[in-house]
Amino acid sequence: MSFKELNLSSKLLNTLEQLNYTIPTEIQKKAIPLIIQKRDILATSQTGTGKTATFVLPMLENIEEEKSKRVGDERYKIKALILAPTRELVIQIQQKIEIYGENFTHKSVALYGGIKLGSQVSAIRAGANIAVGTTARVRDHIRNKSLNLSELEIIVLDEADKMLEMGFVDDIRAIMAQLPTQRHSLMFSATFAKPIMSLAKSFLKNPIIVEIDKENLSTKQVKQVVHYVNEEEKILLLSHLIKNNNWNQVLIFTNTKVQADKIVEQLKTEKLTAKAIHGDKSQGMRMEALKAFKEKTIQVLVATDVAGRGIDIIELPHVINFELPLNNEDYIHRIGRTGRAGKEGEALSLICEKELPQLKEIENLINKKLEAIETEGFKFTPHITLSNRKIKQKKKNKGVNLKLAKELAEKMMGSDKSDKKGTQKTKKVVARKSTNKRHF
Repeated sequence: MSFKELNLSSKLLNTLEQLNYTIPTEIQKKAIPLIIQKRDILATSQTGTGKTATFVLPMLENIEEEKSKRVGDERYKIKALILAPTRELVIQIQQKIEIYGENFTHKSVALYGGIKLGSQVSAIRAGANIAVGTTARVRDHIRNKSLNLSELEIIVLDEADKMLEMGFVDDIRAIMAQLPTQRHSLMFSATFAKPIMSLAKSFLKNPIIVEIDKENLSTKQVKQVVHYVNEEEKILLLSHLIKNNNWNQVLIFTNTKVQADKIVEQLKTEKLTAKAIHGDKSQGMRMEALKAFKEKTIQVLVATDVAGRGIDIIELPHVINFELPLNNEDYIHRIGRTGRAGKEGEALSLICEKELPQLKEIENLINKKLEAIETEGFKFTPHITLSNRKIKQKKKNKGVNLKLAKELAEKMMGSDKSDKKGTQKTKKVVARKSTNKRHF
């Protein structure tokens, strides 16, 4: 199937041709025709599979272009609103709208925290009819009365599962209360967990479920491997791999802000150029770090899951999980940063012994056994799981107890029965043993 078969206009087809987009992805094939028909949908989605284009392309078609310059309050009325969990993702989506909408008269604005409200108000008043924003900043504009949603035609919740996980459900419901009842609603999520289905029930009208096959959850263009390593040697292995393989663009994921900063500092001692992006960094610092990484003026970018959601680099060759994510589904989002737009990439996970059970869960999730690689000097062979270790310890303890009991019995049986004092001593020993056991 080609994009021509998706009933897109010549304006979009010309743009897609210039971008060398020829064959739609699985989610685009299934969802774009439904969105053009203005059907509400609930779709599974993951990064790196053209998800943003899935809702942006038909959105550009469905919203009527401005034929004349709007005046007065009309200028401030938003026709389409896209909600996303992070600033980086908001910026990324807004950039895609500008690229895909080159041949349209639509204007878009990105609404997120970290910068003054006034600059965004100016962009809205300049005639924006499409807004992309975080839930908190959109609510700020609603309170400020700088965002008029009374004539909204389409609303998109992107990465809805992440928004719920981050505690944005109250913001979402407050925003929804401001929207017209007659609207076109789309919702994208990595999973169809109960909270997602509950939100969808209140948010969508007779939605069509668009679900991608499980084997497509992990991008086929990504080579996924694991490296078993002792936990205390992870940072040494990390710097060794980057330096010895001459990797010049590596995205590293970790679970905490503290760990991200620690990795950056340790890599710098190895003469590697690195920066971190996470929630404690200002928006300016995060954008500066991402820009330097895209331009390859730094080798390594270390990110937490939240900050990493908006990283979109088409030819990013390497993603490394310094540690497995707190949420197994985030593994899919992480590795989706490489192998994008049909390009090949590699995702490497550094696995210590305590992460073995979670690795098994992730392999079950993606329905794939991950290949293990080794590096000389970092020999580590996973042997037993925590549960197996407990079983072994119980058996060992049981053996020790039997040995002590046997020794005690032999002493009792071998004592001189004619020696009354010896017998009394033995009885006292048994008594003490019994008493100690009760107190223990």
